[in-house]
Amino acid sequence: MKVSEIEELVQQITDRICQQLPKPTLALAFSQEKKEIPAELYTQFPTVQWRTGEDQESAGMIVKQLTISQMSSIALLQENDLLTRRILSFLLQGKPILVLETLPAIPKETPLKYQVKKTIQEYRDKCQQFGLTFYRSPQDYADFWKSCQKKSVPKALPKRTFITEKQLKKMLEYRIPPIKNAQLTPLAQDYARTQKLLIKGEKACF
Repeated sequence: MKVSEIEELVQQITDRICQQLPKPTLALAFSQEKKEIPAELYTQFPTVQWRTGEDQESAGMIVKQLTISQMSSIALLQENDLLTRRILSFLLQGKPILVLETLPAIPKETPLKYQVKKTIQEYRDKCQQFGLTFYRSPQDYADFWKSCQKKSVPKALPKRTFITEKQLKKMLEYRIPPIKNAQLTPLAQDYARTQKLLIKGEKACF
């Protein structure tokens, strides 16, 4: 089998896989860049369209980590950075927020002064009262998902579009501008890199 025939076969398989990918049912915001999203989240939420940055349409938000300073700001309803501003915005809209990593519950034997431990725990409790969920078990994923479904707006989601290597070559040949919100397949990404095209995440920006 010739190299060109192998490439064509691989392309056909890629196209079929793309067609079989589950369609997004709702959008969720993530606190950091897309590349920082834990693999487990893709398993737990296979039909989610992940969004980062400023976003008001997502049904909920998953936060990778909170510091003491950020927890205190949220507890006092104050913005001290971009993340706390986003979190407060979601809370004011009644949208659920799940925090994956944070300070663990403070054990009694910790050599911290009582008042320090008490203050940190108060910040944590206040955040929970406002609607933040601190991850403890897989059940938290299920509860968070149910809450997000109540806040979802399916009609606001754009259709997921994929650009294959073959399509990318045609677009370059005929100077067709990039498709908004389109993603490159793995083969298309490899080809784009060999052609030294500018890639931003998984979106074509050439």
